[in-house]
Amino acid sequence: MINVQNLVKSYGNQVVFDGVSFLMTPGERLGLVGRNGHGKTTLFRMLTGEEQPDDGQIIMPKGYTVGHLSQHLEFKEASVLAEVQTVLGDRVAEESYRAEAALMGLGFSREDLDRPASDFSGGFQIRVNLAKVLVAQPNLMLLDEPTNYLDITSTRWLTRFLCKWPGEMIVITHDRRFLSGVTTHSMAIHRGELRRMEGSVEKLYEQIHMEEEVYENTRQNEEKKRAQEERFIERFRSKASKATLVQSRVKALEKRGRMEALDSDQDLKFHFNTAPFHASTMITVEDLRFGFDGGPELMKDLSFTIDKGDRIAIIGPNGRGKTTLLNLLADELKPKGGVVKSNPNTAMAYFGQTNIARLTDGNTIEEELIAVQPDLTRTGVRSLAGLLMFRGDDAIKKIDVLSGGERSRVLLGKLLCEPSNLLLLDEPTNHLDIESIEGLLDAVDEFPGAVVMVTHSEMILERLANRLIIFDGGKAQLFESGYVDFLERIGWQSEAGERSTKKKGKAQKRDKKELRRLRAEVVTARSKATAPIKKLVSACENRITKLEEQVKLLDAQMLQAVDKGDNGEIAKLSARLGKDRKAIDVEFADLEKHSDKLEALRAKFDAQLEELK
Repeated sequence: MINVQNLVKSYGNQVVFDGVSFLMTPGERLGLVGRNGHGKTTLFRMLTGEEQPDDGQIIMPKGYTVGHLSQHLEFKEASVLAEVQTVLGDRVAEESYRAEAALMGLGFSREDLDRPASDFSGGFQIRVNLAKVLVAQPNLMLLDEPTNYLDITSTRWLTRFLCKWPGEMIVITHDRRFLSGVTTHSMAIHRGELRRMEGSVEKLYEQIHMEEEVYENTRQNEEKKRAQEERFIERFRSKASKATLVQSRVKALEKRGRMEALDSDQDLKFHFNTAPFHASTMITVEDLRFGFDGGPELMKDLSFTIDKGDRIAIIGPNGRGKTTLLNLLADELKPKGGVVKSNPNTAMAYFGQTNIARLTDGNTIEEELIAVQPDLTRTGVRSLAGLLMFRGDDAIKKIDVLSGGERSRVLLGKLLCEPSNLLLLDEPTNHLDIESIEGLLDAVDEFPGAVVMVTHSEMILERLANRLIIFDGGKAQLFESGYVDFLERIGWQSEAGERSTKKKGKAQKRDKKELRRLRAEVVTARSKATAPIKKLVSACENRITKLEEQVKLLDAQMLQAVDKGDNGEIAKLSARLGKDRKAIDVEFADLEKHSDKLEALRAKFDAQLEELK
């Protein structure tokens, strides 16, 4: 169990935490979310002892161990297996299998286990560090963006592993699907405070949004009442007969204080600039074959078209050819066989991980954007930079001082500057926080052209993809449907044995017709169970709307009464306003109660549907 009390931390004039507290219960798996730069990694460093708080304390039980995913790459052993086995101590002989299972689950082959870590890329070296944390089995595990360096099959394996994790865990990640799969509680760093609750990140943010909406409604009402009081005071200040009443109102106004308006959060909101395209097919790929010299053949006899409106996802384990295929489509590589033929009117915009390195370190953000479209005015450049969350003088920051996420946003901005009708996106959500990912996905949703995307996020796959190109089992193939269909009909080769065992163990050998029938029954039951609560929610919303309209009308009448100096009418209207505002508060409380019940019911039926996949 962890008890964090009145934690204070600042860097110079930047206050990160100011008296925050939270308690973790035994066995709790906590998803930690918040905007980039708001203190998530700082909290991890204080929990591991790498940094000390300026004030407050972190209390842990005696002998409590903390393991964290280190970005520091230093290996001393002759092989990756021996490196991971170092955390087992004197248990190596009997528990070596756990080190092997973790490495292979994270994408290493059996042949890789005897190779030194220096043979692998930085991403795979991070996986070695992750395997060490998993095998060590600390009391508390801290994972900072553990899926950033994982492919889709390794992420699925890690999800299953963490679901069985017996100890406490805190996870930072931008992948909401991964969070919902492995956590029991959620905690957000929001407006300098820690907000924690049982359940999903979505539920937590809904709660925060509802509370802030109530706060803002209350603040606006308070401002209207204050304006009325100030007008009354100003009108009767000079009248001796009203001096006592005016003074009483002045004191009451000072005592009441003022509710401050909440700062608006910056969200990544933009639209891709669309070039017209009147034909149907943008690119035709026929019998494509490619492999790097001295390496295996990555794709053979691959044929497909990219049509206007397509949302094609390229998926598979790392190192199988996904980015290579994007480079072939972008004409940055030439095929060894077959053809890639583009329509002359295809206007392509390519976001690639290697493209970020093409930003010029000495340039400012403004200069990078102007280099793509020189006719942009200063105002136009500043507006675009603002959309990318570089407000004001942030637009003149140099590229070499930007974080990975900020560089990704600059590259996205360069894509916005030129009209396009085909987007090629290679893991564009890496280094973006949850809110920025939502902004990007909204823009992709609205884009009328075609999109081809490499991603390891199952949430994005289910939301966007209507066709797949799958690299698995040593080949690349087209799948003419979405990701859920792929999992149900084919599935990942590395999970074939697990699927077979699971089906036998749970007697899930139902045919598709039976599954459809059972799913239909669940959907019908969900509809019947949620219908009355939806009516209650709708009724509350309607009553709130009517009451707010009534309050607005009474406010107008109050202003007229103040102008006339009609004290009797003012008193009567004040009483009615107080009654209606109290009724609004009651309705909001009922709305929150009904909404929570509706969310719980939906979660229950969604779990049943998930079981029937």
